[in-house]
Amino acid sequence: MFLQVLGVLFLLLICAAGFFFWRLYRLARKRSGSDLATAIAVLPAMEMELEPSSARDWKEIQQLEYAESELKSVGAAHVGYYCVYHGHATIRVSMWNYKHQAVVVIYEGSSNGDSDHVRFVYEVSCRLPDGTLCVTSNQHALYDSRPARHRLVFREAGSILELLKAARSELARGEKISRIEDSKEYFMECYEDTTEWAWKPDQLRSDKTLQVLASVGVQVTEELMEDLVEMGQSHCVEVNINRARRKLVKNSRMNAEQWEKVRDRLVFVNECMKVEHLTEAVYELAGELSEVQERVIEGFEQNTEKLQDPVGAFQMLMQTLHIDAKRVAKMDSPVRTEVYLPL
Repeated sequence: MFLQVLGVLFLLLICAAGFFFWRLYRLARKRSGSDLATAIAVLPAMEMELEPSSARDWKEIQQLEYAESELKSVGAAHVGYYCVYHGHATIRVSMWNYKHQAVVVIYEGSSNGDSDHVRFVYEVSCRLPDGTLCVTSNQHALYDSRPARHRLVFREAGSILELLKAARSELARGEKISRIEDSKEYFMECYEDTTEWAWKPDQLRSDKTLQVLASVGVQVTEELMEDLVEMGQSHCVEVNINRARRKLVKNSRMNAEQWEKVRDRLVFVNECMKVEHLTEAVYELAGELSEVQERVIEGFEQNTEKLQDPVGAFQMLMQTLHIDAKRVAKMDSPVRTEVYLPL
């Protein structure tokens, strides 16, 4: 049966209004033959894009319609249909906002190799003053470790309304939920928070992560761990660039046409960056460099092991290289970030 035969299908792992995918050990080994690829396959997925979709794409349309009719009956508003593709898994998403108190999501997961079998999962997520509460009908979600502020509870539920009631019962006495205005934004925030946390060095080296890797036959050498840590650091950079980009769009006075013209030209620099990230940003802004400038960058890379102030180091590097760029924005949260536009 779907999700029961581990040698055939993926395990879908749903986590606080986001997806973590567990790709199976045998499949990953067959495709890649490397411990690094297998480790990446079973660790939380770094990327997740919600592509617009429609109800027509769902396999179990009657089950979807029944769940959605229940949500309509209690006053929930439909946010949209989306689809996520990852490896051999296709995940369809129907997202709802329940009176700005919770984001309710219906998932339908299938394997591209066995599209006739699908699995429905329900999820209710609430924003709390100090984190989130997610109640899910997917028991596989409990396999994952997660930051303490993103609380996860598994409940067996025959309907989506049962899960809504369960979410209320999980709130501590006197615990209040915070209003959710933008459901999709909230969805992405939770996803990014949990994946960024899972890819931090301390979590990669934690006993739980090591046990997961050992369970799929990965031999964790120091070299492998260094590769994973480096990937995690790059993921932290990208996550915070995405956050800054969404914040910039939200607060910008540019119209859609103006934003389209500059979106792909913007260069983001933040305090999570390492030396190689800064030099990449320099190349993005400057394009071709002279031999003298190239030697300056080589010296910077060779003589700089650790950055105390990445944003300040980037400013100094730009000045040293005599590269002009327009700073169009700066922000201090969630991390210190500056945004540049080539001149």
